[in-house]
Amino acid sequence: MQKDAKVVIMKNTFLFLLCAGLALPVLAADEHGTYWIYGVGRQNCSTYLAARKAGGFEEISYKNWIMGYLTAVNRSTPDTYNILGESDMPGALAWLDRHCTKYPDETMYMAMPNMLAVMYPQRRRSKE
Repeated sequence: MQKDAKVVIMKNTFLFLLCAGLALPVLAADEHGTYWIYGVGRQNCSTYLAARKAGGFEEISYKNWIMGYLTAVNRSTPDTYNILGESDMPGALAWLDRHCTKYPDETMYMAMPNMLAVMYPQRRRSKE
């Protein structure tokens, strides 16, 4: 198979998985459909907003978790150097602030794929 054909297949597979991931609660889990989420990703958006308002260690915990999540996405998403594209961390946090204000009961782990679905089309594909 030619390299270009492989790239097209990988892109289409990723887009399918991204869409399926947004439609389903999880893509991989145990036999009961459950899985473990580490860190502040288990917290809901209202807790995130309170930490953002308070600042300090709690806000830093969220920022670190978000940066780790974004780094994992950059590493594991084909044809992606930076999922945020022309945006940056302050832009991502502003997006999450707006989203979490609208959906305070949503977990951070579910808020992130919503942001990524918006950011993906404008992602930066390479370092150059």
